[in-house]
Amino acid sequence: MSIGVHNIGQGCVTCLDHDEHYILTFPNGYGRQVIALIGVSIFNALSILTVPWIELGGQCSISCSKTGYNASIVFHTKPFYGGKKHRVTAEIFSPNDKKPFCSIEGEWNGVMYAKYSTGENAVFIDTKKMPTIKKKVRKLEDQDDFESRCLWKDVTYNLK
Repeated sequence: MSIGVHNIGQGCVTCLDHDEHYILTFPNGYGRQVIALIGVSIFNALSILTVPWIELGGQCSISCSKTGYNASIVFHTKPFYGGKKHRVTAEIFSPNDKKPFCSIEGEWNGVMYAKYSTGENAVFIDTKKMPTIKKKVRKLEDQDDFESRCLWKDVTYNLK
């Protein structure tokens, strides 16, 4: 049992300090739950539902037209038998290079490790040790009509 959301389109992240714009695509999202059938006979079937989980799957890309750097990221879905959840691999390329200067693997919600073309290996990021940073959002009265919080304010109010 699962449900999938296939994201289309792209996003743009701007690093104001460097005047860089990054175009990125998004992974697909899945809500999963496995049913295991036990003691199946012609008359009955006993099934066990596993704990549901959310996972990401598919290929994404990130590129910066100013610097020429780009990355290819693959979110791996958990195989039906065995395997791990939340796996991600990525390759980062310098401008005009066909061979990555850095390969990354790990869990997108845990620790990711980097292997550099120089042979160096290092922890790329440990998301469990990252501090939580409060979002900076303009006040509702300063937002345009179609900005997310302004557009959805009535729904948010009623959900609360």
